[in-house]
Amino acid sequence: MRKNLIRNLFYVFAFAVLFSCSSGNNNDILTYTTDATLGLSRVNLNKISDKIPVEKILKEKKDLNNDEKFFLQLVNKPKESGIDIDQPLYFIADPGKSTYDPDIKAFFWIDDKAKFQKSMSDLTKSKVTIDKKDYIYVDSKLTGSIKGKIAVVSSDYSYSNPYNSYSSGSENVSKLNEKYFTDFWGRKGTANSAIKDQVNKSLVSDKDISGWMNIASVASFASKGYIETLAVNKLIKDSGIGFDFNFDKGTSEMDTKTFFNNDMKKIVEKYYDKNSINYDLVKNVDLDQAKSFSLGFFSLDFMKYLIKEAGFEATINHYLASTNKTLEDITSTFTGDYAFVEFKQPTDSMDYYRSNNAFVLGFNPKNKAQLTTFLQGPLGEGKKYVIGDNQVIFSEDNKAIYQFKGKKESKNSKLNKKSGITAYSWSDGKDYNSNKENSSVKIIDVVNESKEDNGDMVSKTVFTLDKKDENALYYLIMNG
Repeated sequence: MRKNLIRNLFYVFAFAVLFSCSSGNNNDILTYTTDATLGLSRVNLNKISDKIPVEKILKEKKDLNNDEKFFLQLVNKPKESGIDIDQPLYFIADPGKSTYDPDIKAFFWIDDKAKFQKSMSDLTKSKVTIDKKDYIYVDSKLTGSIKGKIAVVSSDYSYSNPYNSYSSGSENVSKLNEKYFTDFWGRKGTANSAIKDQVNKSLVSDKDISGWMNIASVASFASKGYIETLAVNKLIKDSGIGFDFNFDKGTSEMDTKTFFNNDMKKIVEKYYDKNSINYDLVKNVDLDQAKSFSLGFFSLDFMKYLIKEAGFEATINHYLASTNKTLEDITSTFTGDYAFVEFKQPTDSMDYYRSNNAFVLGFNPKNKAQLTTFLQGPLGEGKKYVIGDNQVIFSEDNKAIYQFKGKKESKNSKLNKKSGITAYSWSDGKDYNSNKENSSVKIIDVVNESKEDNGDMVSKTVFTLDKKDENALYYLIMNG
């Protein structure tokens, strides 16, 4: 039995997003977005379609499967598939009947049913049909439904038991039926103004791909409702995360922003009262020999507050009792300044499998004696470390240990010492490139910056490629 159409579409879409603001009009999708909806994403067909040279890809990439061809047809030549290019393509994720996977649906507009049936049938090598009641079938298997010009296509993979597909000699039994789609069209959209506002700020028309995640609903789904019994739940209620992707020649950019409720914003502002990084933390660490590094500030007082709200303080203090320490001892000793460095792999075969990284933590000099007792316990057991004036480094790399101990400064030319941010990270992309030995393009670097902004957290990630002849999305598809 062929895989369901939406499953094909979603997986290829997800791959494109993984490697890869003005407000949008999202009234139609909001009609079917509930308080329990896990998240939404939006693909702006009329914007992204010009960025993918589909004919060139089809000519050059010989190993395209039907999933990839379907995705290319949908986002690059939607008109030929009877899809309205002036409307976006949405994905909506709801809690599914399975506790392992959400129920994911595609939501788009069809303006020519005949073209849609023919194009999708030809491309996927299956029989796509629309019956008189506007239900969509793939090889006689119910897959979607149309209301007016709006189509929704769903997957019985997450709607049913995911382990069915692995059963010997058996296939998934479809759980989708007409009632499933009738219930979807008849369900009442959210009346929550916070959710509506977040969706419209997140799903925008000036980005190639954008999305929104419902923090409270995702936490409830992941914890099977347990989070709702904790006091900390009030801090994530009516909160979300927005993200967007834009693909240009030689680069792609991802932006994210939280939408915390007023209670959470006050807490974040209280504990992140300044956007600053202690760059002296890596003054004696050679970042130019790193393949990736990250440094920043994490508020331990913020962590302590959340632990208390979640009711876990007593449990943690009980665990620490054997060391005669408390959670307060930890949060008062360390400053929250951190740096993590992963060095390039050594060429010496004797050291090749040795851990090759360094972890640096800032501490309060007044509590140096307390830090020493920490390191005599589980924190320092079996580890190499050196205590500095107000930093401590953990590393199995002898060069890193000796340099830190000798206070030898590094040039760190790869470190962009920006002000007004809470975290900064850089990677040379070699981990990605190493898995693409025959790729026509390499990732030069990946840079991320994060900061606090009026009680919310925002970040920007930029991927840079070594070629700029084509849009980055073309290279990412070719390397897939």
